[in-house]
Amino acid sequence: MWPFARSPRLWLILAGLLLLPVSSEAARRRATFFPKDLDMEEAGDAELDTRVGILRTGDASNIVVPDFALDLGISRRLELDLDAQAGMDLATGQWLAQDQLWISGKHMIWDQHGKTEAWAFGVQQGPRFAVMPNTWGFGYQALAMTSIRALHWQGVVSLGGFIDPQDVNTFHRPVGALAGLDWSFDLNDDWDIAPSLAFTLHGEGNVDAVATVDLELDVGKWGSTRVGVMGGWQDSGRVVGLELGYAPRFAFLPKH
Repeated sequence: MWPFARSPRLWLILAGLLLLPVSSEAARRRATFFPKDLDMEEAGDAELDTRVGILRTGDASNIVVPDFALDLGISRRLELDLDAQAGMDLATGQWLAQDQLWISGKHMIWDQHGKTEAWAFGVQQGPRFAVMPNTWGFGYQALAMTSIRALHWQGVVSLGGFIDPQDVNTFHRPVGALAGLDWSFDLNDDWDIAPSLAFTLHGEGNVDAVATVDLELDVGKWGSTRVGVMGGWQDSGRVVGLELGYAPRFAFLPKH
């Protein structure tokens, strides 16, 4: 039996993100793009990467942002992912949608392992469903990723783009290009430090740039925890923030 049938809390998390009461102002807020990685879950295993943080945006508002990425391992080279973001503006107490719901497949196309290094190439793509206010339908997002691992470090370069669901008032579909660099270094067997840099070029000509630095602790089969800082610029001005995260691992299919 799938764990969703046994874990109603997972259904409540997803339903809550889809049904959050949000204002029309939220539709004009832009999500923060985080570069993706090429780490694949084992077949039948899952990881729920949850993050909670406080962001201070250019309009001097503080936003508490919970987001999650659910990764389901289908095979050694295929993974099903769900990504969503929400947020609450502390100044108004309103919940604000931060991004559309992205359901994607991550496919490892090619990999090669040597004695001291490993290379890999893959793609992640799928539809973006309208969950933000005043939008309807669905869009699409795709990323191509190249990864290299050598000794105690790994780097991933992401390039791609998106087209979002349609605005019900203007019939406009936001489009943009995405680029990111994700870097991680093993401090020891348990601790990693992971800086990243992300750029989003929107169709109207605006460029967002966001840098993050995470300190991650691997707790074995139980998952991993992190604390991270964020800084950058969006069209509304400077963005700074602090994030805490926990990524539990579990089996969603029985092992044979």
